[in-house]
Amino acid sequence: MPRDCNQDQPSVQPPVIRSAIIQMAVMNTTIEQLGHDLIIGGSGMLAGLAQALAQNGRRVSVMARSITKLNRLAAQHPGIQTLALNYQDRPALERGLKDAAERSGPITRCIAWMHDDDPDRVRMIMRHAGTVYCHVMGSASADPAQPERLAQWRDAVANPAGPTLRIAVLGFVVEGASSRWLTNTEISEGVGRALESADPVTIVGTVTPWEKRP
Repeated sequence: MPRDCNQDQPSVQPPVIRSAIIQMAVMNTTIEQLGHDLIIGGSGMLAGLAQALAQNGRRVSVMARSITKLNRLAAQHPGIQTLALNYQDRPALERGLKDAAERSGPITRCIAWMHDDDPDRVRMIMRHAGTVYCHVMGSASADPAQPERLAQWRDAVANPAGPTLRIAVLGFVVEGASSRWLTNTEISEGVGRALESADPVTIVGTVTPWEKRP
């Protein structure tokens, strides 16, 4: 699916994550807190989510290309492990998934922000996730002119024997007569809700009215 502008917005993530992000990660029991969460593409707009999960007792692995961003993120909490790689490099991704499990235990949940939403890659990643795979998509996936788009993608990656599939669609914010893309903090909070939600699809922000899309 095509990229949109809802990514790595310039807002600065505060050193102490807002309580709303922290609270969303405490919705499960202590047993669930002991699990291992993998975030693919998590060094930018999802850095706040990585910190919140680690602060609440999760073991967190983050995959991304930028070593500088990964080092900055790892310095925020000792529970965050990082792997510098390009997820589009299939052999490197396979090795990274295995390395993450060897370092921090079996991957319980996976959150992935990948610009192309490639179904083959998603199916491969899902084989390494235990209970939940949460896929982050841009607002274009909710285009009302192509209502079948999201359903077709879900069918393409469906695996009844695999982890539960959750989708977080990044929308926008309407403010009076204008609109804007989500901030990194809003994205981290919204994807955190999608990860914990019983709903298969969570809209972060809004996608209506579509003509207000920035």
